Amino acid sequence: MPRSSSFIESPTSADITVIGAGIVGLCTALSLQRAGLKVALLDATGAGSGASFGNAGLISTGSCIPISLPGMVWQVPRWLLDPEGPLALRPAYALKALPWVVKWLRSSSTANVTRASAALHALHSPALQRYRELLGDERFHALIKQQGQLHIWSQASKPSRADQLVADLRRQHQVPTEPLDQQQLRARMPDIASHVRAGICFTEHANTVSPQALTHALLARFMEEGGELQARSVQKIERLAQGYRLWTSVGDVTTPKVVVAAGAYTAELVKPLGVHIPLEFERGYHVELPNPGVTVAQPFIYKDKAVAVTPMQNGLRFAGTVEIAGLRHAPQSRRVESILNTARDLFPGIHTEGASSWFGLRPSTPDSVPIIDEMAHLPGLYLACGHGHTGMTGAPMTGELIAQLVTGKGCDLRADSYSLQRFG
Repeated sequence: MPRSSSFIESPTSADITVIGAGIVGLCTALSLQRAGLKVALLDATGAGSGASFGNAGLISTGSCIPISLPGMVWQVPRWLLDPEGPLALRPAYALKALPWVVKWLRSSSTANVTRASAALHALHSPALQRYRELLGDERFHALIKQQGQLHIWSQASKPSRADQLVADLRRQHQVPTEPLDQQQLRARMPDIASHVRAGICFTEHANTVSPQALTHALLARFMEEGGELQARSVQKIERLAQGYRLWTSVGDVTTPKVVVAAGAYTAELVKPLGVHIPLEFERGYHVELPNPGVTVAQPFIYKDKAVAVTPMQNGLRFAGTVEIAGLRHAPQSRRVESILNTARDLFPGIHTEGASSWFGLRPSTPDSVPIIDEMAHLPGLYLACGHGHTGMTGAPMTGELIAQLVTGKGCDLRADSYSLQRFG
């Protein structure tokens, strides 16, 4: 079988190699290429698989709130006891997950949340402008819709200390929102269930109509500008006197510098080099309905169940849940059923025939801020990982920061906010 013209024989002539062609790796490879470097991009499964395929497609430029918040520790038992709740923990994995969970809970202090919020705001707020630059106007408008996002809920409760902190941080970072009462919600979504009582609209948020098509468009741009993709599974990274050797499924290659943007597998790849990353794998699921029979004009997150709902090119996607069960535990069909039950609860009479489901891994740090860093003791080794629930939003500026770290040119982001060293 002839080799595709999009593949090269060896990346040894490249200035830098990027491992991983998900949304983060693609934005990084294209940013490095535009900074004047010759880039090799490696991925065993092509562009846009894994979390870059199955996510909710949200591009939330105003997303500046980490997952771990003050008081959340008291909600965890209730979530775990609810078989259809937003959080599940596999008992056999609990002990292994404990160190990360402890760090996650420690991240919930007001000071830590405030620091994380500033880092997330800086990373996320330029996302749409950066996507426009990476894609060009025509592809941008075809794939990204700037129609806002909603957060909606059924259960009303007195604002907690965490709720007040969230509101304060959004005001501080000037995130525009509009409150919506039940009547206003029904005007936007006439098919929504009557128990949904209120919400807020994030007027400047956006979404992609197809995460897969977005990654393919970035790859096309990368290749049009001279980049090349190799179908290689990287099995080991070995440090050399000059540069790095990458042991891959189709032979070893050498490279002067390497960016590891391998999603959930990043920590596993760099651990033999003595690099320890506090990553946990928030296993998520989605269900996509090809003919739902309900009207959803703009994406929303149903906060009661932490499920995102997005109109896509091929149907209506319901994505969510967090399952802590490790890197290789098999998918659980009951999580899909839980999402389907939420869909039926939100839209009585919704058509679920022909539903397709997906499972993937969200690599997450304890403070919700990704790691975008060069390893001080391993010059030329860079990490771009840990984006959790906001990889589609954080990817463009991640690529920009990596390019700045590699070339030494200026960037609007403070590099220390995303350093691995912040975890001690």
